[in-house]
Amino acid sequence: MSKIKNVTLSFPVSPSEDIVGYKLYIEESPIVVTHDSPSYDLESNTVVLNDIMSDLDGNFNIGVVAVDDVGNESDFSLVSDVPLDFVPPEVPGLITITRL
Repeated sequence: MSKIKNVTLSFPVSPSEDIVGYKLYIEESPIVVTHDSPSYDLESNTVVLNDIMSDLDGNFNIGVVAVDDVGNESDFSLVSDVPLDFVPPEVPGLITITRL
């Protein structure tokens, strides 16, 4: 099993009282994040990105919104051009043992 280094994303909580969660939207740079972008539901304001997504390698634009109890979404909190690499290197090959 390969090992991927953890990448944690955190942000301040929304001050609104009716927030039930957050949603993360992501696009490969230079594509702009919109509400039609691929998304992930978040239960808190801190998430280990490689726990919710995999096989990403490159630079990405990330947007986070707060979601209220009726499903309305806030404007985006954005971070641009984030380097993410969740692809492990290839296995080095068979091990050879030589007895002298």
